[in-house]
Amino acid sequence: MTAAEVATRVDRLFQLAHEFGQSERSAQSVAAAVSADLGTEITADDIIALRSGTHPGAGDDLLAAIAREFSAPENYLIDLPGTANYDLQFRALIAARDAKLNGICFRGGDGAQSSLESLVTELEALVDEHRRGSITSDGTRV
Repeated sequence: MTAAEVATRVDRLFQLAHEFGQSERSAQSVAAAVSADLGTEITADDIIALRSGTHPGAGDDLLAAIAREFSAPENYLIDLPGTANYDLQFRALIAARDAKLNGICFRGGDGAQSSLESLVTELEALVDEHRRGSITSDGTRV
């Protein structure tokens, strides 16, 4: 587990935890909640450093508390290979929200992982096109 991989996951939690058009939670509000959970002071700078990959190293207790704060599995930031499916689902939810879909349902079965990966890739590309302005708000390509 590298700092960059953890940073990507922490950032993904911030991206996921808000509605379309709403602001992400502040590092300060997350730090306050995690501090209360752990009973020790965690600063907004700690959270920002974790999110950017510049934190010198966080213990499993801190990473689990951050995951809990975002209602993710406690091991989401600790066992990266073991929680890859959760990460893919989180990416799908973020992409669906940002593509302004009304909802998304996850179902298992043969090929579900590769199908979901394909869907996420397509949704993320669509969202990128919207951000670049090559697709209008009504879905027309420019």
